[in-house]
Amino acid sequence: MIRNFITCEKITDKNSHGGEGVIEIQKMFKREDFSGAWDFALRVIMPPNSSMGLHQHGDDEEMYIILSGEGLMTIEGKEQRVAKGDMILNQPFGNHGLLNDSNKNIELLIIQASNKG
Repeated sequence: MIRNFITCEKITDKNSHGGEGVIEIQKMFKREDFSGAWDFALRVIMPPNSSMGLHQHGDDEEMYIILSGEGLMTIEGKEQRVAKGDMILNQPFGNHGLLNDSNKNIELLIIQASNKG
C-alpha cells in the first residue's frame, strides 16, 4: 500500500491536546490499514507559535520524527531543543508535548504502535 502525503486529506486541529494555535494533520495510515500493532502514521505541520500541549497516552509507544524545523519538546517534565533529524520516543504512559517557538514551520511524522497484546 502506498500513500502520498501531498495528496492525503488535510484536517486542522485547534488547540491540540490543550496546546496553542492550529496545526495541520494528514492521517497517512489508520489502525485498520495495519495487520500488526501499529495505530497510525501522521504527517503534522505546526506553524510558528503553535503547540501540542502536554499530554499522556496509554500503553502505547509514539515516535516523533522531525522532518524540518525546530522547537521545544517536553518529555516527563524536562525540556529539550529538537530539530530536523531528531527522533523522539514517547514511552508508554509518558507525558510529552511540543512547542514551535521558532519563526518557521515544524514538519513531523508521528507513528504510534500499541502494546495492548
